[in-house]
Amino acid sequence: MNAVPYAEAATVAQADPRPPGFWARFAWFAPAVAVLLAVTLYPTAVVLWLSVHRTRLYEVVEGVGLANYVSVITSPAFLELSLNSLLYVFGALAVVLPLGLASALALQNIARGAAYVRTLLLLPWTLSMGVVGCFWLWLLNPSYGPMSYLMRSLGMEPGLMLGEPSLALVLVILVTAWWSFPYVMVMMSASLQSIPAELYEAIDIDGGGLRARLRHAVWPHIAPTLGSTALALGILYLTLITLILVLTGGGPLGSTATWSFEVFSSAFRSVDLSPSSVISVVVLGVNLFLGYLYTRLTGRVSG
Repeated sequence: MNAVPYAEAATVAQADPRPPGFWARFAWFAPAVAVLLAVTLYPTAVVLWLSVHRTRLYEVVEGVGLANYVSVITSPAFLELSLNSLLYVFGALAVVLPLGLASALALQNIARGAAYVRTLLLLPWTLSMGVVGCFWLWLLNPSYGPMSYLMRSLGMEPGLMLGEPSLALVLVILVTAWWSFPYVMVMMSASLQSIPAELYEAIDIDGGGLRARLRHAVWPHIAPTLGSTALALGILYLTLITLILVLTGGGPLGSTATWSFEVFSSAFRSVDLSPSSVISVVVLGVNLFLGYLYTRLTGRVSG
């Protein structure tokens, strides 16, 4: 007789538990906080600390305040690095965005075999940057590379290619665009597929052609996605080292050295931590600004 009321009381007690305390809730996300502190916040704090100290090899000698920043930022070498970095980022974006968008538009108009073509075009993005760099290093070899052989067969002198200071950065930009354009293609394909078919039909009824479709249907839908994709790739290009390291090693004569490459070169080749820490802080500041723009833009798109 008393079993049913007891069961009901137990059910009520289980359905209304006491709220967990702070430490019980903290235990759930403590591992994520520990990883964040270990791989992000702590290294960032160390870099900021090193940037205001003078170092000798891996030893901290003395604090110098902002003297490291003044010395690095006012040097002609930093100006050249900044110019190379900006040319690299904006040059790669100028190639990869139109190429990815054109590929996405072409795939939209392929009736048969679009899946096979899309898989083939995605191949560069699936390869590691080291493999891509070695592949293009072979293609562009001035002695035995296929590109130099083709140019000689056409009566042209290939020159030094990646060994030519005036040409090396352009070739690195083109290789970077070849590797990363599938990302733009995928993003633009997804954006194009979200355009309602009724919008195209309405433009056709009004007598609009291809230009009207691109202006009134395609561009308004893809512009936000194109902007967020450009920001994401800009952040990636600013921190990219592997392709430059494999293709040119920052040369010839520093013509392909960027901010991030100089951080790597100063820290692990010259073992000079102070200048590399200053440049790391510069890259961090630029990436934080671009990340802020990216979150604002993606938030506006989702809203």
